[in-house]
Amino acid sequence: MSRGTLTRRAMLRRSVAAAGAAAASAGCSALLGSDGGDTDVFTKWLPAPSAVDEVAHYSFDYYDLGALAAQRENLGGEPTVFERTWEPVDMRWDEATAVVTAGPVDVVTAEFDRDAAVSDLQGAGYDRAGEYKGYARYRNADAGRVVAVTDGTLLVSAVDRYGTGSVDPTSRIEAVVDAATGDVDRYAEANEDMAALVAELGAATLVGGRTMDEPESAAARSGRFENLVAEGARSVVDGATVEEKWVYLYDRPRDVDTAALEAYVEANDNSSEGVGARFAAVEGVDYAKEGRKGIITGTRDAGEYYGGA
Repeated sequence: MSRGTLTRRAMLRRSVAAAGAAAASAGCSALLGSDGGDTDVFTKWLPAPSAVDEVAHYSFDYYDLGALAAQRENLGGEPTVFERTWEPVDMRWDEATAVVTAGPVDVVTAEFDRDAAVSDLQGAGYDRAGEYKGYARYRNADAGRVVAVTDGTLLVSAVDRYGTGSVDPTSRIEAVVDAATGDVDRYAEANEDMAALVAELGAATLVGGRTMDEPESAAARSGRFENLVAEGARSVVDGATVEEKWVYLYDRPRDVDTAALEAYVEANDNSSEGVGARFAAVEGVDYAKEGRKGIITGTRDAGEYYGGA
C-alpha cells in the first residue's frame, strides 16, 4: 500500500473503509446509485498480484473524480488531497476523471497538456528514463519516484517503504500497463475471490477491496473474521446522501457470520472510547448474507462526507 493511498484515506475520513482503510469514468451509473456500471474502468488496471510484487494479494481503490466534481455542491468540502497524487504536475482535482490505485501504483486519467506535464516533471528534477508501450517515463532518483506519461493518463509509483520487498517502481508501472493492454492476467481474472468481490461491489463513486490470507485469529472488534478471504467497500454519492456498502467474502457460505459483522459495527460506531469510528454517522445499517458474502449497508449525510478534507 503506497504512502499516497494512506494519506488520502486518512484525510478523506470516509470511502472504502473495508478495503484497508476505497474516468472516462463510470460517473453516470455511479451518480444514480447503480450497483452495476462498467467495472472495467478500474479492473483493467489491476494486474494479477504475481505480476506486481510476486505477492499473493494487494489492495486497490477507485475514485470517480468526475462523479465527485458533479456532486461538489452536495459535499462538505473539496477533496483537494487528490492533487498530491500527481504532484508536481500542475492540475486541479476536478480536472481529472479518475484515480485508480493498484497496490503502490496510482493511475490518473485526466484531460491535461502532455508537454506541460513533462515540463512540470523536468522542472521538479525528474529525468527521462525511457519509454514503455507509449508511456514516457520520468524518474526522480532522490525521491525514488517514477512517473509515466501518455495522452490522458499518468502513472505514478514510488519506492514502497511500507512493503516487504524492494521492487523497482518502474517494474510496477510496467505491470499495470501490461494489465491495461491485456499482456498479463488481471487480478479479477486470476483470482476467483477478487472476481466475486468486484462483481458484488460494481462501479461507484468510490470503490476499494483486497483479497487476503485467512486471518490466523479472529477479532470481530477490528474486522478480522474467521475464514475471511476478501473484503471491500463502495460509496455512491447521490445528492444529499451517500449510499455505503461493505462486502466481506468468506471461504464458504457456512462461514458467513452476520452476528460478528453486527458486533464489528457496534464496536466501531463511536460508542466506545478508544475505538475507531469507522461506522460513525452511518444510518439505516442493515446486514445480509448472500452465498459466501456478508454484506453491510447504510447511508451517510453527503454534507459531512469530506468535512475537514
